[in-house]
Amino acid sequence: MTDVATPRQANRIRLSALLLIPAPIVALAIIIAVAGAPTLWPLLIGAAGWLVALVLRQPVALIASKKFSQEGAAKLVGWCSGPAEEIVRVVLVLLAVHTLQDATWFGYGWATVEVLIVAVNMLALASIITKDDPKSREARELLEAQGMPNTSPVWGMVERFSAVALHMGFTFLLFANPWLVLVTLPAHSVVNMLAVKFGRTHIVATEICLAVAGAVSLTAGLLLLA
Repeated sequence: MTDVATPRQANRIRLSALLLIPAPIVALAIIIAVAGAPTLWPLLIGAAGWLVALVLRQPVALIASKKFSQEGAAKLVGWCSGPAEEIVRVVLVLLAVHTLQDATWFGYGWATVEVLIVAVNMLALASIITKDDPKSREARELLEAQGMPNTSPVWGMVERFSAVALHMGFTFLLFANPWLVLVTLPAHSVVNMLAVKFGRTHIVATEICLAVAGAVSLTAGLLLLA
């Protein structure tokens, strides 16, 4: 990336952000067709759960950014994502999820708020990376480290479909048996680290692996609840 990002690069990131949105919309249409109208409270609790997990990761991200390189910090945060999200998820599932319909909308709320936050952050970054101040340079370096300016926006859309399936699948698994957190916790971290390590250099293989992980978790969760 150049010292100052071009408008074309900024527009590419904006497009990437907008292409994240179809995943929750398609999922919503499918769920309504199968399960009926949304159940509000499980949906909101699921969304709140993801936000709580995000807050729990922030101290780790802050410490890692001061102690390690960007790559090292990304790895540490990636490994911590599994414990942060899956511990919060299993606690909320035990407290607030009582039916399969609850689990469905809880998982959807969890996955959807992640999409929205990521999209908003990307749009915000796109608005500043064409500037030449310390914060803008830091944003450009972060995007470059993630390979975002050189990645087709379509792959971001594909990844979000996989992520929605993964989050819903993990929710179903924990609703079926909370002890499966011993599986979902390390699996979540491994999936995230796979994306961090190979997302730039082996994008097709990485997205195939993420899609398989999402499909397997969703199928396994539904089979256990059948």
